[in-house]
Amino acid sequence: MARWQSFLGAVPALEGWNFGTGRRSRVIIGTAGHVDHGKTTLVRALTGQDTDRLPEEKARGISIDLGFAEFTLPSGRRAGVVDVPGHERFIRNMVAGAAGMDLVLLVVAADEGVMPQTREHMDILQLLGVASGLVALTKKDLVDPEWLGLVADEVREALAGTFLEGAPVIPVSGVTGEGLDELKAAVDRLLAEARPRPGGGPARLPVDRAFSVAGAGTVVTGTLLSGSIAPEDRLELLPAGLAVRVRGVQVHGRRVERAIAGQRTAVNIVGADRNQVRRGDVLAQPGALRPTRTFAARLRLLTGARPLENEARVHLHTGTAEVLGRVLLLDRDRLEPGGSSFVQFKAEEPLVVARGDRYIVRSYSPVTTVGGGVVLDAARRYKRFNPSGLQDLARLETGSPRDLLAAVIQEGRPLAVGDVVRRAGLPWDALRPEAEALVESGGAVWLGARDWLFSAAGYARLRERLAAFLASFHDRYPLRGGAPREEVRTALWPDLDVRASNALLQRLQEDGAVVLEPDRVALAGYDALPTEAAAACRRVEAAYRDAGLSPPAVSEVAPLAGADREGAGLEEVLRRLVADGALVKLGGDLYFHREALAEAADRVRAYLQEHGTMTVAQMRDLLGTTRRYAVPLAEHFDRVRLTRRVGDERRLA
Repeated sequence: MARWQSFLGAVPALEGWNFGTGRRSRVIIGTAGHVDHGKTTLVRALTGQDTDRLPEEKARGISIDLGFAEFTLPSGRRAGVVDVPGHERFIRNMVAGAAGMDLVLLVVAADEGVMPQTREHMDILQLLGVASGLVALTKKDLVDPEWLGLVADEVREALAGTFLEGAPVIPVSGVTGEGLDELKAAVDRLLAEARPRPGGGPARLPVDRAFSVAGAGTVVTGTLLSGSIAPEDRLELLPAGLAVRVRGVQVHGRRVERAIAGQRTAVNIVGADRNQVRRGDVLAQPGALRPTRTFAARLRLLTGARPLENEARVHLHTGTAEVLGRVLLLDRDRLEPGGSSFVQFKAEEPLVVARGDRYIVRSYSPVTTVGGGVVLDAARRYKRFNPSGLQDLARLETGSPRDLLAAVIQEGRPLAVGDVVRRAGLPWDALRPEAEALVESGGAVWLGARDWLFSAAGYARLRERLAAFLASFHDRYPLRGGAPREEVRTALWPDLDVRASNALLQRLQEDGAVVLEPDRVALAGYDALPTEAAAACRRVEAAYRDAGLSPPAVSEVAPLAGADREGAGLEEVLRRLVADGALVKLGGDLYFHREALAEAADRVRAYLQEHGTMTVAQMRDLLGTTRRYAVPLAEHFDRVRLTRRVGDERRLA
């Protein structure tokens, strides 16, 4: 860690990559505009730092990628700056930088006025839910007062009806310094009113930069959206699912013991090479999020956009990620400008989203911003024009916590408590009383030691399916006494792990639906064999009992089993007799009756207690059988730990 810090301090060209907000303010300021309108000059005047770090940016005089800096406000509060490009060709980078903004500083050049990119930036900021900001009217020194007033009025008119309506419009000059003190004071005032990000919840950091530092390894940066990150934390890099360890954390270029939500954070990680990390990845608490290619959401189309057809291919931006995908309209065939719809996105590559996340949609070609909205469900797949699904989405969007919980668990399988929390987007402390009330009212059931929650309707449907499956199984295999547990799981709920499956079966037994054996599941009340099948079992069992330690060959007892119309063939008869414990299979087609084996074990034990050792030949003579049966009997007694082989002899184990 020390080498990492000293390296950063020694290389001014890298400074700015890890700047973030102070511990108290926990906000990010973003700047937005179009081709150099004084934005870069303004940021340099405010912070003393040049956020245009790429040679192409310096040569062309425009921002291409994200830039980062920080500065101290009059109150002493530190604020991080995410400098986003304004040129239309780099809107994708602007969206990635805007994802963490709490306060926007919209930059408009006084000698040019409002540009098309300015309007698109405002559309994006509105869709991302940014709620606070102000306007810096740059290049004040290049225009006369009358023109400056006209441009200020144009800006206010353009912002009418947006979250910046009525926001301060402050003329400034990054060259002369005019208006900078007033701008800083306004920023300070708005930051004091900004709502801090919630500090609880799992750690989640969308990655906007990643690089390697000599002696330190991989470093990723981003705005910490929730939770906290500290050295030695174990995290997960998604969507790749790489387990990583935090070597060190920095905020404002200084080592910290813990970074908290809202701060621009640099994390030195172990477990992922630089070439395994890209913008759009997410560093998160293990198990808190899961990659997906689909999510349901509310989509709002901008009034100036073209109509959106079902299955339209689009560019999807969420967090710092951009992927291609298609929009499935769930409640209509065509979405008109200014309208909204419940949708299901189908991405062409994995992404990481959670309920409540904001996203932006841009048309496939030509690439322009057309809409955006809020993620409602990042796990369940929804069908078009399905009333139940649309009702659940409405609950997820506007319902009470209990309605939200009811919508989350409306699925054909139990959900682990962690999955409920992830899909609801609320902490378990807030959901637990609602879960208790839902169970009490009969709307849900607990499984295990309250480890899984299952909707009552889903549980009832699954119970009916299980009853039908077992009835069919009993009809096809009347002698087996039940279906294997694993066969039941893979046939009816293959996406459940074994623990959840066993908890579900245990609950079904408690409710009187099934009877459980260690490896089998039977319908409650299924305890009698069909008459002919029972008779076949009795005949075959009697043949083995009478034969003692010289059992018959399978072919000899086949006629006793018959092949009745209920399917009780020899194989099924033998399987049932073994399952019931009447017969013991010693390998191949060799079966012994349990009584004969028990008697033989008693005689072998008594002999060894008296003589100490025994050969196979002596066992053969003792049991009055042949070597054909004595050898497998000796091996069986070894397996059940009655005897222990020492050379060619057996001793008591």
